[in-house]
Formats: sequence, C-alpha cells, structure tokens
Amino acid sequence: MSQTFRVFGSGYTIFRWGNDIIAAAESVTVNAVRPVATAVAIQPLNALRPIEIAVPAAHTNGELILTLKELYGKSVWQRLADLADSENIVDIMNTMAARENPITITKVIRHPDGRTWNETFMGCQIVDMDDSETITIDAMIVDKTLTVWYTHSDKSWVSGAPKSAYSQNV
Repeated sequence: MSQTFRVFGSGYTIFRWGNDIIAAAESVTVNAVRPVATAVAIQPLNALRPIEIAVPAAHTNGELILTLKELYGKSVWQRLADLADSENIVDIMNTMAARENPITITKVIRHPDGRTWNETFMGCQIVDMDDSETITIDAMIVDKTLTVWYTHSDKSWVSGAPKSAYSQNV
C-alpha cells in the first residue's frame, strides 16, 4: 500500500536557509500570506442580495517562526549563513540589509518513495528574535525563536516551476 498521508519528522520535511539545512529545528510555523484587506459585499439599499463581492488583488507578507535548539558555543542564528558574526538583532538586521540578494528559505517535502516537493519563501528578512531564556533545574534544552517575514512563495507542486512574473514582484 502506498503512503498517502504526509509525515513531518524523520527528515520527511526539512527547511533550508539558502543552500544549508536549518539544523536542530524543533519546529517551524508557516503563517501564509493573507489578503491586504477583507472582502466587501456590495449591496445597494434597493438590492435583495449583494450584487458583487469586491476582493483585494494583493496580499501581505507571510511569516516563518523558527524554533531552534541552542548548541554549546553559538547563538542559534550564528548557525545560519552570513550571520555567524552577529551578536544581536541589530547586527542581524544590518547583515541582512547588506546582502545583495535577499535570503530564500525552502521547505523540502520528501515522500517515502523519494519524490520531493519544494516551497521556496522569497525575500526573507529576520524581523525578530527571542534570545531570552529561563533556566530551571529540570530544563534539559534551550529553545530560541527567530521570526522571518517573506514577500511570497513559489510552490513546485502547483505548476512544477516558479511563476517568473510573480516571482519578480510585478
């Protein structure tokens, strides 16, 4: 019997920062892009029902929340390409702003039979990090959180290839 339902763990879903696997990720929350405004029903006073529904033709940014396990000797973001010398959120934002091209984060979904599908998040920017911690006697591991906004994503399973005009923000 063929595997039908998607499995997350055991390497079946991974995330890449540029070309590097985001290691020691406890979780990644993907908050998809949303419309910039709420749809509006157009209903004149003399109409029994709406005559039209107006919808926006644009969306807001999406968001990725990365919860990463802290390792000895490095902050979690220092494992990500280009951020090894960053000490704090200002360093991170300055480093990201200085990049010639924005970073991409790719979700790779692997089927047990070896097929893969990708969703590539474009124009990524770290907008927040939580470097706080609570140390207790029963805590074994420290989690840290990075929040990344993205402009849009391309899904390989929709058309098999990126939508080039859309990818260029036209």
